[in-house]
Amino acid sequence: MSQVAKVAFVDYGRSIAAALDAVGAAESLPRRGLVIIKPNLTNADRPPVTTPAAAVEAVYDYCKAHCGAEIVIGEGSGSGTTAQSYQANGYTALARRHGIRLIDFNREPAITLQRADALQLRQFHLPEIAREAFIISVPVLKDHGFTTTTIAMKNMFGLAPAPYYKGAWNKSKLHSPSTHHSVFDVCLYRRPDLCVVDATVALAGMHLSGRPVKLNAILAGTDPVAVDAVGSRLLGHDPADIEYLTLANGVLGSMTGTEIVEA
Repeated sequence: MSQVAKVAFVDYGRSIAAALDAVGAAESLPRRGLVIIKPNLTNADRPPVTTPAAAVEAVYDYCKAHCGAEIVIGEGSGSGTTAQSYQANGYTALARRHGIRLIDFNREPAITLQRADALQLRQFHLPEIAREAFIISVPVLKDHGFTTTTIAMKNMFGLAPAPYYKGAWNKSKLHSPSTHHSVFDVCLYRRPDLCVVDATVALAGMHLSGRPVKLNAILAGTDPVAVDAVGSRLLGHDPADIEYLTLANGVLGSMTGTEIVEA
């Protein structure tokens, strides 16, 4: 049975720490190596389209207190440049304040992986830096026009380097013929190790131009399927009706029998 923490929002520092404590995150963090905090910075728009820097700073502070690994922030924006997204949303200043490396997955050297069990991405170009790292997916809770919701799993699209997947926008080739299948495939190659979802102000209707909805919650868990199922319900959707979740159920995690831990 997977656990998903659901914590009432007080402030990012206290609420994210409480959510991570509730799912025993400190014990799962690596003592050495590399931790990559992966926000959703699909473009340079302000939250709730993108993950607030304050949320990522709270995750960084928690990791710094509980692990000995190097902690970096990594993203590969879907439109514009990642540097523009970092700058516009305060991540450049955050990195300078704490001495954090900012990684641009769109520019990182990539390795080519293959899986016969992938649905459509039988070959995937993964930034080499992400292969052995501990990855924390930190999205905003949002509806999405193609996949109903975009939460911890679809947030991993940022790993796909733009030189291999760029069309009309940086990741456009991942959206054809099926975005649902690509979500499953990308996570098949590299699922997040830990998820922290900012559901303080969600975006309903669309992922870029939706309606802000105050939910005042933080979600956390190590099972991305369970986390996305709980988040989808918060947005009013039945996870059983969301294709990428039904594909991932039992393969990348479980959306059944989830224990919701409220702290």
